[in-house]
Amino acid sequence: MRAVLWTLVAVAAAGTLYLTYGTGRQQAEAGEAFYAKPFSLVNQDGAAVSEASFLGKPSAWFYGFTHCPDVCPTALAEMSGILEALGPDAEKLQVVFVSVDPERDTPEVMKDYVDYFDARITGLTGNLDQVSAMAKDRYIFFEKVPVEGGDYTMEHQASIQLVTSDGRFFGTLATEEGIDVRLAKVRRLIDQG
Repeated sequence: MRAVLWTLVAVAAAGTLYLTYGTGRQQAEAGEAFYAKPFSLVNQDGAAVSEASFLGKPSAWFYGFTHCPDVCPTALAEMSGILEALGPDAEKLQVVFVSVDPERDTPEVMKDYVDYFDARITGLTGNLDQVSAMAKDRYIFFEKVPVEGGDYTMEHQASIQLVTSDGRFFGTLATEEGIDVRLAKVRRLIDQG
């Protein structure tokens, strides 16, 4: 039931992004980079990055956390598979994993985590205010949820957001889509540039 709820949240967010930002030719010609709103985080090597760091190449963005038991490792493994399937075209795509649990996900933790799946995946983290501001700008939902024993988990949406090289929202990859559908979407994104 929770998976269905989060899928509905992701679909609603994607619809909101489309209605708010669109993907029309006029916006492309105007050079407006709606998705690429300003942010300041650090990557898995501890280097400062901003929205400008990810312009120039299409990108796929996933928001999750390293203690996630299922959704995040599945999504990153699938993105690694997509990179493999792209062959040499994988160089034309940036895959970015943003932690919604910066309390535990330091740059060092992120480096170990993303490298386990694929060294071509970039991990981003920062302080909670930075991550929250970025998430709000990109219509990303996440919430800290206490569990037994004083620990916590993070609720978050499971879709991957696709972004053009000039920072416009392009679409999503949803968990219920087959690998062929997701790969076709990524290839269309790369062809858009």
